[in-house]
Amino acid sequence: MSIGLEAVKRIESGGLILNPMSEIKPERINWLWKDMIAKRKLHVFAGDSGIGKTLILTSLSAIVSRGGIFPGCISPCEAGVVMFLSGEDGMGDTIVPRLMASGANMDRVIALNPMVEGELFDLSQNLDALEDQIHQHGNISLLIIDPVTAFCGGGFDNDSVTSVRSITTRLGDLAERTGTAVIALQHLTKSTQNRMKNRVLGSGAWVHGPRIVLGAIRDNENGSLFGKIKANITDTNGVYRFHLEVRKIDCDGDFIEAHYVEWEEPHRPHDSLNDYEEGVDVPTRGEAGEKAYDLLRRILADGERHKRQDIFDFCLAEGGISASTISRAAVQLRVVIRRTKETPSYTEWMLPQSVHTRA
Repeated sequence: MSIGLEAVKRIESGGLILNPMSEIKPERINWLWKDMIAKRKLHVFAGDSGIGKTLILTSLSAIVSRGGIFPGCISPCEAGVVMFLSGEDGMGDTIVPRLMASGANMDRVIALNPMVEGELFDLSQNLDALEDQIHQHGNISLLIIDPVTAFCGGGFDNDSVTSVRSITTRLGDLAERTGTAVIALQHLTKSTQNRMKNRVLGSGAWVHGPRIVLGAIRDNENGSLFGKIKANITDTNGVYRFHLEVRKIDCDGDFIEAHYVEWEEPHRPHDSLNDYEEGVDVPTRGEAGEKAYDLLRRILADGERHKRQDIFDFCLAEGGISASTISRAAVQLRVVIRRTKETPSYTEWMLPQSVHTRA
């Protein structure tokens, strides 16, 4: 029996809903950052170890929170609220200082507690409650999950297409229903393959499911680069150079140092991050780097503050490790930096609480 569309606009049967395409209006994509971050869409962001992935996320959060100007843009973005779910870095000693150093409007950034009734937030169990909170607040422009695999639940298999597809589908639906841009942080493997989309840790569904996959890599000639690995709703053009800087921020009358991202000009709007794959230096710490990483972690494992110069002197004496190698290890360990008020003042290092408890 034929169905007359003039008489029947919508059919519901057995839980299935069918709508004639003529009843669905075309919509423009609502961009937070033109051609880079879209509202109502899931984005996966993957980057090299130690390159500053969380710092990029705090920089993007700061721009959205204050209605700032994204790299390569000439007009301010729409100011909105950012919700931040972090599973590795402490909010007080790491995320908040980095947001402040990035110039965030702190009233417009919300920390989502990673614990729910004594259990770690689970994307397979707690998304409905999160969606209710987003709807109640009414102005969440960006949701960041750092890293996404920390919140996928005990039965999750990162190498399973089915497991990953379930998470990406649920996050995509959340973004669509709430109008929020969702960025889920993933990691790149140390594989010798140059194709970045093949280096995203786990199942290929992390790349195939989202509409945009963002990436950060370190190129041999061009330094640290941010752009798109894959895109279905726009092209993959747009490469933005950046480096990490340190800024002093006020901490209850004391001053501590916090890292932030400095975006470099000129930007490369017509380049694709994939154009730089041949020049990617797949990160390995090497023998000296591994030694520095392990030694620094042992020194700071007590959770106390240590004078940076004492650390440099000790590492040089014990293992012949240079200050620059130790400093690179400090970035990888997300060391918290604090400048004392003494005269003359000096720099202290300590591990963030989240790393210290795993040391």
